[in-house]
Amino acid sequence: MDDVSLLPQPIDPQGLPAHNAVAVYLLELDHSASRDSPQRYLPLLAALELANWQKIRPVQRQWQYLQSRVLQRLVLGAYAECDPRALTFLCDKWGRPTLAEHADLHFSLSHCASHVALAVGSDSVLGVDVETVVPVRPSFMHIASQFFHPEDLAQLMEVSEEQRYGRFLEQWTLKEAYLKALGLGMHKPMADCRFERTPAGLIVAHDRAPAPGVAAPTAFIAQRRMRGCQLALAYRYGRPVRFRYLNGDSALPWQQTG
Repeated sequence: MDDVSLLPQPIDPQGLPAHNAVAVYLLELDHSASRDSPQRYLPLLAALELANWQKIRPVQRQWQYLQSRVLQRLVLGAYAECDPRALTFLCDKWGRPTLAEHADLHFSLSHCASHVALAVGSDSVLGVDVETVVPVRPSFMHIASQFFHPEDLAQLMEVSEEQRYGRFLEQWTLKEAYLKALGLGMHKPMADCRFERTPAGLIVAHDRAPAPGVAAPTAFIAQRRMRGCQLALAYRYGRPVRFRYLNGDSALPWQQTG
């Protein structure tokens, strides 16, 4: 299927993800095309995805959902070497999506008002989250008081008011990525886990209620990337991470971290 107007070039996954590595694709959403392009991509969706798409309002969120699912199918179809329309997604008991016929291919998807992020790897311990930096959520401290660990709140209050929202977004995305990497989603409270940076800049997680028998991520990345989005990745230590910006003014080839 021709995907030129969504992605600048076909997905070429050769060598990525390599064994025990992670590839992160970041797509900047094109809202200017939302009125004209949906019909072009709807044939890629499965019946359940199409039903979900039809229920979403307003149109901007509908287009956001569509681009995230199209990107997921195009990328995973390339890695699986099959027609993206032929992919079958299943959910485990916690609601975590998997590929029915490609159990060795693991992925994590996130989207916000401005971007879609998709992490792909050969390890099931994998979670990604992305959030729009601007505009600032005026109620972010109220959200933090509901979902954060008390020490997270203390960290927020220690920084200046100008830095506080940025620290909140870093913590929020790290928590979301951590829960996705565990595979438990929102079945585990956000407040169970808190994060801190060492003097060397390493991000460390502290989970006061580790899930028994569940492999936890041991490495984390939290950065501002590609024109105003905050991204966090949770994965296993020692896996090389490569970032690919697919479009936008900051479109770049693969960049390696770790």
